[in-house]
Amino acid sequence: MSEKEEVLRQISEIKNHLIDKQSFFPYDYNACYIWSIIALVLTLTMPLVYGHGVLIGSIAVALLLGFGFVVEGLMIKKVNQNYDIDEYTSKQEFLSKTFIMITFFLIALSAILAIYELFIPIYLSWLALISFGYYLIGFIINVKNFRLMGEFNIFLATLLLFIAFLTNQLEGVESIFFRVIQGVLILGLTIFPTIIAWQQKKEEAYSV
Repeated sequence: MSEKEEVLRQISEIKNHLIDKQSFFPYDYNACYIWSIIALVLTLTMPLVYGHGVLIGSIAVALLLGFGFVVEGLMIKKVNQNYDIDEYTSKQEFLSKTFIMITFFLIALSAILAIYELFIPIYLSWLALISFGYYLIGFIINVKNFRLMGEFNIFLATLLLFIAFLTNQLEGVESIFFRVIQGVLILGLTIFPTIIAWQQKKEEAYSV
């Protein structure tokens, strides 16, 4: 065996060891930018979309989120190819399926709440459960800022839902409080993830 072949064999063994131990998580953080844009669009348009009917609103939301999952899947597949990985690692599969299940639940819950025009609970449900997904990402791949963001957003969503209940502002989209909720969602699901993704990309660039 030549020296070059021995080096390639060792590299292959290292890759297999990393993957087998589930300590390897290749990810394209540009996907966070895509999800931030989708979150912004949903935050600004959800009442309008559901205003055309619960079924139409649910389909529109599902299509937009489906587009996000397809794009993210393509990004993951492309970055995996750089490491000669043909399929998702178990971490990637777990996190993807977790977000898909959360999304299905949120679409169903939103449809029910939209019938009664309870948009504030809809928004805060999205904030809390999507943030729980980010919390899982931070915990599993050891990104502290995602964990902190998840914890903060869940606490804030719970507090705002409690305030909305006490002040009888669960319904309607014309109040100042609703605009505050929209701002919180933009901050929690658009701005925060974008900043964290940018930081992670920067750290990876420095580590190369």
